[in-house]
Amino acid sequence: MVEATLKGQVGVVTGAGSAYGIGRSIVLAAAKSGAKVVYACDISSSYFADLQETVKATGCDTIVECHVFDISSEEQTLILIQHILKNYGRLDFYFANAGFVIYRGLNDLSVSQFERAMAVMQTGTFLALKYGSQAMSVTSSDKPVPKGNIVVTSSCATLSGAFADMAYTTAKNGCNGLVRSGSVQLSSSNIRVNAVAPGPVATSLMSTSRLAEEGVEYKLEKTVEEIQKRSARIFEGFGIGEEQEYYYNRCSAPEEIANVAIFLASDLASAMNGQIVVADNGKTVAATGEAFTGPVPPINQFKL
Repeated sequence: MVEATLKGQVGVVTGAGSAYGIGRSIVLAAAKSGAKVVYACDISSSYFADLQETVKATGCDTIVECHVFDISSEEQTLILIQHILKNYGRLDFYFANAGFVIYRGLNDLSVSQFERAMAVMQTGTFLALKYGSQAMSVTSSDKPVPKGNIVVTSSCATLSGAFADMAYTTAKNGCNGLVRSGSVQLSSSNIRVNAVAPGPVATSLMSTSRLAEEGVEYKLEKTVEEIQKRSARIFEGFGIGEEQEYYYNRCSAPEEIANVAIFLASDLASAMNGQIVVADNGKTVAATGEAFTGPVPPINQFKL
């Protein structure tokens, strides 16, 4: 079977410091895919040690470098890139995954809150493209030609105005523009740029977003079980969860989104560039649910 591989590669995953989330799952998947070094970055270091131990327990030889990092900071981005090149001499993949979501109606959304969302999700992605691509262009005897992959975490909120608030929706739409423009700007550098746009995913995002919005390092001491239960309660209120009549109403696990991200960063996706891959179980295309179709019964079994 053909498998996605990042064998021998060095890369970055932002938003990787949660107890249960897409970034953490990408780090684990990258390690299983043979990555040499993964820089796990987050504004919180609460679960870094656990992440390193989890990777080690899988039997992978991947080095997990953990860094507290505000992706909206140009200075911190430059320090990170310099550290990678000085210590490992190359950069091959960059998963621009960090973000947060807090629903506020327009009456309650302040200018500073809106600007913080733009700084983290749009400026953070821009910095990944600008400086990550420069690092991917560094060559050596081990990497004779420039090459790399940048994968951005977008959102199904870019396809509708009803999934999130104005700040998050606008920020993620900006990410899509950066992916498309970035794929063109980096086309002569052998660097691909793509995005995965998840639908509802059971992560710690609901537990960390208000802390992440503040832009300073924080600590969180909730267990994975506590985080999963809270996430499940929230999504169940929206009619989304594991036990659903329709597939499009299920909630994805972060590992499922990580699988798509790893695929996009691998040579299996070498023909894909500038694409936004929607991974939402079909939720956006089924937007009106039963409103027009009425109940949809299971398909009849084929009879011999």
